[in-house]
Amino acid sequence: MEVDADTDSPSTSSEDKVLGSGSSSLSVSLHPLVIMNISDHYTRVKVQQGDSHPGPLIVYGALLGTQKGRSVEICNSFELVVSPSEQGPLLDKEYFSSKEEQFKQVFSSMEFLGWYTTGGTPTQKDLHFHRQISADNENILLLKLNPLARTSQLLPISVYESLIEIVSGEPRILFAQVSYTLATEEAERIGVDHVARVSVAGSTQSSAVAEQLSAQHGAVKMLYSRVRVILEYLKAVHAGELPKSHDILREVSSLCDQLPVLESQSFEKEFCSVCWAHPHAQIISHTHTHTQQTTDVLLVSYLASITKGLSTASEFVTKMNTVFDHHGIGRRGFRGLLF
Repeated sequence: MEVDADTDSPSTSSEDKVLGSGSSSLSVSLHPLVIMNISDHYTRVKVQQGDSHPGPLIVYGALLGTQKGRSVEICNSFELVVSPSEQGPLLDKEYFSSKEEQFKQVFSSMEFLGWYTTGGTPTQKDLHFHRQISADNENILLLKLNPLARTSQLLPISVYESLIEIVSGEPRILFAQVSYTLATEEAERIGVDHVARVSVAGSTQSSAVAEQLSAQHGAVKMLYSRVRVILEYLKAVHAGELPKSHDILREVSSLCDQLPVLESQSFEKEFCSVCWAHPHAQIISHTHTHTQQTTDVLLVSYLASITKGLSTASEFVTKMNTVFDHHGIGRRGFRGLLF
Protein backbone atom coordinates (compact mmCIF):
# COMPACT_ATOMS: atom_id res chain seq x y z
CA MET A 1 0.00 0.00 0.00
CA GLU A 2 1.62 3.20 -1.21
CA VAL A 3 0.85 6.40 0.65
CA ASP A 4 1.76 9.56 -1.21
CA ALA A 5 3.09 12.62 0.53
CA ASP A 6 0.82 15.62 0.78
CA THR A 7 2.03 18.32 -1.57
CA ASP A 8 -0.02 21.11 -0.05
CA SER A 9 2.33 23.69 1.41
CA PRO A 10 1.44 25.39 4.70
CA SER A 11 0.46 29.02 4.54
CA THR A 12 1.52 30.43 7.88
CA SER A 13 4.96 31.92 8.38
CA SER A 14 5.83 29.71 11.34
CA GLU A 15 5.24 26.59 9.28
CA ASP A 16 7.21 28.01 6.36
CA LYS A 17 10.21 28.11 8.64
CA VAL A 18 9.76 24.47 9.59
CA LEU A 19 8.91 22.80 6.28
CA GLY A 20 11.42 23.05 3.48
CA SER A 21 10.70 23.55 -0.21
CA GLY A 22 12.83 20.61 -1.36
CA SER A 23 11.70 17.05 -1.96
CA SER A 24 13.15 13.82 -0.61
CA SER A 25 14.17 10.70 -2.55
CA LEU A 26 14.11 8.52 0.57
CA SER A 27 12.21 5.21 0.39
CA VAL A 28 10.45 4.42 3.67
CA SER A 29 8.71 1.15 4.66
CA LEU A 30 6.52 1.34 7.76
CA HIS A 31 5.43 -1.72 9.75
CA PRO A 32 1.98 -1.87 11.41
CA LEU A 33 3.63 -2.66 14.76
CA VAL A 34 4.92 0.92 14.92
CA ILE A 35 1.45 2.33 14.25
CA MET A 36 -0.10 0.13 16.94
CA ASN A 37 2.61 1.14 19.43
CA ILE A 38 1.98 4.84 18.84
CA SER A 39 -1.80 4.42 19.05
CA ASP A 40 -1.47 2.42 22.27
CA HIS A 41 0.92 5.02 23.72
CA TYR A 42 -1.45 7.90 22.96
CA THR A 43 -4.59 6.07 24.13
CA ARG A 44 -3.00 4.91 27.38
CA VAL A 45 -1.71 8.38 28.30
CA LYS A 46 -5.05 9.97 27.38
CA VAL A 47 -6.98 7.55 29.60
CA GLN A 48 -4.55 8.05 32.49
CA GLN A 49 -4.70 11.85 32.36
CA GLY A 50 -8.39 12.15 31.48
CA ASP A 51 -9.71 15.69 31.04
CA SER A 52 -7.11 17.22 33.37
CA HIS A 53 -4.56 17.76 30.59
CA PRO A 54 -4.79 21.29 29.13
CA GLY A 55 -4.61 21.58 25.37
CA PRO A 56 -3.93 18.78 22.88
CA LEU A 57 -2.17 15.69 24.19
CA ILE A 58 1.28 15.03 22.67
CA VAL A 59 3.40 11.92 23.20
CA TYR A 60 6.97 11.20 22.09
CA GLY A 61 8.89 8.07 21.18
CA ALA A 62 11.83 6.69 19.20
CA LEU A 63 11.79 4.74 15.92
CA LEU A 64 13.95 1.68 15.27
CA GLY A 65 14.64 -0.22 12.10
CA THR A 66 17.15 -0.87 9.36
CA GLN A 67 18.64 1.33 6.63
CA LYS A 68 20.39 0.37 3.41
CA GLY A 69 21.41 3.37 1.40
CA ARG A 70 18.29 5.45 0.73
CA SER A 71 15.92 2.64 1.74
CA VAL A 72 14.62 2.75 5.33
CA GLU A 73 12.46 0.16 7.08
CA ILE A 74 10.83 1.25 10.36
CA CYS A 75 10.14 -1.93 12.35
CA ASN A 76 9.72 -1.04 16.04
CA SER A 77 9.49 1.84 18.50
CA PHE A 78 9.67 2.69 22.19
CA GLU A 79 8.44 5.56 24.35
CA LEU A 80 10.54 8.52 25.42
CA VAL A 81 10.54 10.48 28.67
CA VAL A 82 10.27 14.26 28.21
CA SER A 83 9.80 17.21 30.54
CA PRO A 84 7.99 20.46 29.62
CA SER A 85 9.75 23.82 29.25
CA GLU A 86 9.08 27.23 27.73
CA GLN A 87 11.07 26.44 24.56
CA GLY A 88 9.46 23.04 24.19
CA PRO A 89 9.80 19.48 25.49
CA LEU A 90 13.18 18.46 26.90
CA LEU A 91 14.48 14.98 26.18
CA ASP A 92 15.69 12.74 29.00
CA LYS A 93 18.92 11.70 27.26
CA GLU A 94 19.98 9.26 29.97
CA TYR A 95 16.74 7.28 29.65
CA PHE A 96 16.95 7.43 25.84
CA SER A 97 20.52 6.08 25.79
CA SER A 98 19.69 3.31 28.26
CA LYS A 99 16.59 2.23 26.35
CA GLU A 100 18.40 2.30 23.01
CA GLU A 101 21.20 0.13 24.40
CA GLN A 102 18.69 -2.42 25.74
CA PHE A 103 16.97 -2.69 22.37
CA LYS A 104 20.32 -3.14 20.60
CA GLN A 105 21.13 -6.08 22.88
CA VAL A 106 17.97 -7.88 21.75
CA PHE A 107 17.64 -6.54 18.18
CA SER A 108 21.24 -6.14 17.08
CA SER A 109 20.30 -5.56 13.44
CA MET A 110 18.14 -2.51 14.24
CA GLU A 111 19.36 1.03 14.69
CA PHE A 112 17.89 4.35 15.75
CA LEU A 113 16.18 5.96 12.75
CA GLY A 114 14.17 8.84 14.19
CA TRP A 115 11.34 9.76 16.52
CA TYR A 116 7.57 10.02 16.53
CA THR A 117 5.01 12.35 18.02
CA THR A 118 1.32 13.17 17.67
CA GLY A 119 -0.30 16.18 16.06
CA GLY A 120 -0.68 17.81 12.66
CA THR A 121 2.08 19.43 10.62
CA PRO A 122 5.49 20.01 12.29
CA THR A 123 5.90 23.06 14.48
CA GLN A 124 8.75 25.02 16.02
CA LYS A 125 8.51 22.84 19.15
CA ASP A 126 8.99 19.77 16.98
CA LEU A 127 12.04 21.37 15.41
CA HIS A 128 13.41 22.21 18.87
CA PHE A 129 12.97 18.60 20.00
CA HIS A 130 14.45 17.35 16.72
CA ARG A 131 17.66 19.28 17.37
CA GLN A 132 18.00 17.63 20.80
CA ILE A 133 17.52 14.06 19.64
CA SER A 134 19.61 14.52 16.48
CA ALA A 135 22.67 15.83 18.36
CA ASP A 136 24.42 12.46 17.92
CA ASN A 137 22.38 11.20 14.95
CA GLU A 138 22.21 13.04 11.65
CA ASN A 139 19.46 12.83 9.03
CA ILE A 140 16.89 11.16 11.27
CA LEU A 141 13.19 10.86 10.48
CA LEU A 142 10.11 12.37 12.09
CA LEU A 143 6.82 10.45 12.10
CA LYS A 144 3.66 12.31 13.07
CA LEU A 145 0.31 10.64 13.80
CA ASN A 146 -2.75 12.85 13.98
CA PRO A 147 -5.28 11.15 16.31
CA LEU A 148 -7.87 13.88 15.64
CA ALA A 149 -7.90 13.43 11.86
CA ARG A 150 -11.30 12.70 10.32
CA THR A 151 -10.22 10.67 7.31
CA SER A 152 -11.31 7.11 6.59
CA GLN A 153 -9.34 6.42 3.41
CA LEU A 154 -5.77 7.40 4.26
CA LEU A 155 -3.82 6.79 7.43
CA PRO A 156 -3.37 10.00 9.49
CA ILE A 157 0.40 9.53 9.39
CA SER A 158 3.09 11.72 7.87
CA VAL A 159 6.82 10.99 7.64
CA TYR A 160 9.41 13.76 7.34
CA GLU A 161 13.12 13.78 6.62
CA SER A 162 15.39 16.48 8.02
CA LEU A 163 17.26 18.47 5.40
CA ILE A 164 19.60 21.45 5.58
CA GLU A 165 18.54 24.40 3.45
CA ILE A 166 19.76 27.97 3.13
CA VAL A 167 17.22 30.39 4.61
CA SER A 168 18.08 34.11 4.52
CA GLY A 169 21.69 33.25 3.84
CA GLU A 170 21.98 30.87 6.82
CA PRO A 171 21.84 27.05 6.88
CA ARG A 172 18.84 25.70 8.76
CA ILE A 173 17.36 22.29 9.52
CA LEU A 174 13.94 21.92 7.87
CA PHE A 175 11.54 19.04 7.28
CA ALA A 176 10.70 17.52 3.90
CA GLN A 177 7.73 15.18 3.68
CA VAL A 178 8.40 11.64 2.46
CA SER A 179 6.05 9.07 0.96
CA TYR A 180 5.99 5.69 2.69
CA THR A 181 4.90 2.11 2.05
CA LEU A 182 3.25 -0.27 4.50
CA ALA A 183 5.21 -3.50 4.98
CA THR A 184 3.90 -6.41 7.03
CA GLU A 185 5.07 -9.78 8.29
CA GLU A 186 3.04 -12.85 9.21
CA ALA A 187 3.05 -12.12 12.97
CA GLU A 188 2.00 -8.52 12.35
CA ARG A 189 -0.83 -9.58 10.06
CA ILE A 190 -2.19 -11.83 12.81
CA GLY A 191 -2.00 -8.99 15.33
CA VAL A 192 -3.62 -6.48 12.99
CA ASP A 193 -6.40 -8.95 12.20
CA HIS A 194 -7.05 -9.44 15.91
CA VAL A 195 -7.10 -5.71 16.68
CA ALA A 196 -9.28 -4.88 13.67
CA ARG A 197 -11.92 -7.46 14.56
CA VAL A 198 -12.21 -6.97 18.30
CA SER A 199 -11.94 -3.16 18.25
CA VAL A 200 -15.09 -2.59 16.18
CA ALA A 201 -17.96 -1.60 18.47
CA GLY A 202 -20.80 -4.12 18.37
CA SER A 203 -18.89 -6.53 16.13
CA THR A 204 -19.60 -10.25 16.58
CA GLN A 205 -16.50 -11.36 14.69
CA SER A 206 -13.55 -12.92 16.48
CA SER A 207 -10.00 -13.33 15.28
CA ALA A 208 -8.08 -16.60 15.06
CA VAL A 209 -6.08 -15.59 18.13
CA ALA A 210 -9.24 -14.95 20.15
CA GLU A 211 -10.70 -18.31 19.12
CA GLN A 212 -7.54 -20.15 20.13
CA LEU A 213 -7.36 -18.35 23.48
CA SER A 214 -11.06 -19.08 24.08
CA ALA A 215 -10.46 -22.77 23.47
CA GLN A 216 -7.51 -22.80 25.87
CA HIS A 217 -9.53 -20.89 28.47
CA GLY A 218 -12.34 -23.44 28.19
CA ALA A 219 -9.90 -26.33 28.61
CA VAL A 220 -8.26 -24.78 31.68
CA LYS A 221 -11.68 -24.00 33.17
CA MET A 222 -12.82 -27.58 32.64
CA LEU A 223 -9.61 -28.93 34.23
CA TYR A 224 -10.10 -26.64 37.23
CA SER A 225 -13.68 -27.83 37.73
CA ARG A 226 -12.63 -31.51 37.58
CA VAL A 227 -9.80 -30.99 40.07
CA ARG A 228 -12.17 -29.12 42.35
CA VAL A 229 -14.62 -32.06 42.29
CA ILE A 230 -11.82 -34.44 43.30
CA LEU A 231 -10.72 -32.11 46.10
CA GLU A 232 -14.25 -31.76 47.46
CA TYR A 233 -14.67 -35.54 47.41
CA LEU A 234 -11.46 -36.10 49.36
CA LYS A 235 -12.50 -33.49 51.94
CA ALA A 236 -15.88 -35.17 52.34
CA VAL A 237 -14.29 -38.62 52.77
CA HIS A 238 -11.78 -37.25 55.30
CA ALA A 239 -14.63 -35.64 57.27
CA GLY A 240 -16.66 -38.87 57.24
CA GLU A 241 -19.48 -37.39 55.16
CA LEU A 242 -19.01 -39.93 52.35
CA PRO A 243 -17.97 -43.60 52.49
CA LYS A 244 -14.52 -44.57 51.27
CA SER A 245 -14.25 -45.99 47.78
CA HIS A 246 -10.91 -47.69 47.35
CA ASP A 247 -11.29 -47.74 43.56
CA ILE A 248 -11.72 -43.97 43.44
CA LEU A 249 -8.89 -43.39 45.92
CA ARG A 250 -6.57 -45.57 43.82
CA GLU A 251 -7.47 -43.54 40.74
CA VAL A 252 -6.75 -40.29 42.60
CA SER A 253 -3.47 -41.70 43.91
CA SER A 254 -2.46 -42.77 40.40
CA LEU A 255 -3.28 -39.30 39.09
CA CYS A 256 -1.16 -37.67 41.80
CA ASP A 257 1.74 -40.01 41.06
CA GLN A 258 1.81 -38.76 37.48
CA LEU A 259 2.50 -35.22 38.65
CA PRO A 260 6.15 -34.12 39.13
CA VAL A 261 7.46 -34.51 42.65
CA LEU A 262 7.78 -30.96 43.93
CA GLU A 263 7.53 -29.69 47.49
CA SER A 264 7.02 -25.95 47.42
CA GLN A 265 9.01 -25.17 50.57
CA SER A 266 12.00 -27.34 49.64
CA PHE A 267 12.01 -26.06 46.06
CA GLU A 268 11.76 -22.44 47.17
CA LYS A 269 14.57 -22.86 49.72
CA GLU A 270 16.88 -24.57 47.24
CA PHE A 271 16.08 -22.21 44.35
CA CYS A 272 16.28 -18.97 46.31
CA SER A 273 19.48 -19.86 48.18
CA VAL A 274 21.54 -19.96 44.97
CA CYS A 275 24.09 -17.17 44.62
CA TRP A 276 24.16 -15.82 41.10
CA ALA A 277 27.39 -14.40 39.72
CA HIS A 278 27.14 -11.70 37.09
CA PRO A 279 30.01 -10.92 34.64
CA HIS A 280 30.11 -7.28 35.77
CA ALA A 281 29.11 -7.52 39.40
CA GLN A 282 28.81 -10.07 42.17
CA ILE A 283 25.15 -10.36 43.10
CA ILE A 284 24.51 -12.41 46.21
CA SER A 285 20.98 -12.78 47.48
CA HIS A 286 20.45 -12.45 51.20
CA THR A 287 16.67 -12.40 51.34
CA HIS A 288 13.91 -14.11 49.41
CA THR A 289 12.68 -10.86 47.84
CA HIS A 290 16.12 -9.78 46.71
CA THR A 291 16.87 -13.23 45.30
CA GLN A 292 13.61 -13.34 43.37
CA GLN A 293 14.25 -9.93 41.85
CA THR A 294 17.81 -10.93 40.94
CA THR A 295 16.57 -14.14 39.34
CA ASP A 296 14.00 -12.26 37.28
CA VAL A 297 16.59 -9.77 36.04
CA LEU A 298 19.07 -12.48 35.09
CA LEU A 299 16.34 -14.52 33.44
CA VAL A 300 15.45 -11.57 31.20
CA SER A 301 19.15 -11.13 30.40
CA TYR A 302 19.52 -14.80 29.51
CA LEU A 303 16.42 -14.69 27.32
CA ALA A 304 17.85 -11.66 25.53
CA SER A 305 21.12 -13.57 24.94
CA ILE A 306 19.21 -16.57 23.60
CA THR A 307 17.15 -14.35 21.27
CA LYS A 308 20.31 -12.67 20.03
CA GLY A 309 21.93 -16.04 19.40
CA LEU A 310 18.91 -17.28 17.46
CA SER A 311 18.94 -14.12 15.37
CA THR A 312 22.63 -14.62 14.59
CA ALA A 313 22.01 -18.24 13.64
CA SER A 314 19.14 -17.21 11.37
CA GLU A 315 21.32 -14.63 9.63
CA PHE A 316 24.05 -17.27 9.21
CA VAL A 317 21.61 -19.70 7.58
CA THR A 318 20.36 -16.96 5.23
CA LYS A 319 23.89 -16.03 4.17
CA MET A 320 24.89 -19.64 3.64
CA ASN A 321 21.77 -20.24 1.56
CA THR A 322 22.71 -17.25 -0.59
CA VAL A 323 26.27 -18.55 -1.06
CA PHE A 324 25.08 -22.03 -2.00
CA ASP A 325 22.48 -20.59 -4.40
CA HIS A 326 25.30 -18.83 -6.25
CA HIS A 327 27.14 -22.16 -6.56
CA GLY A 328 24.15 -23.96 -8.06
CA ILE A 329 22.88 -25.68 -4.91
CA GLY A 330 19.24 -25.03 -4.12
CA ARG A 331 18.10 -23.32 -0.96
CA ARG A 332 15.94 -26.27 0.02
CA GLY A 333 18.82 -28.69 -0.22
CA PHE A 334 21.02 -26.68 2.14
CA ARG A 335 18.24 -26.13 4.65
CA GLY A 336 17.69 -29.88 4.56
CA LEU A 337 21.31 -30.35 5.62
CA LEU A 338 20.85 -28.01 8.59
CA PHE A 339 17.40 -29.07 9.64
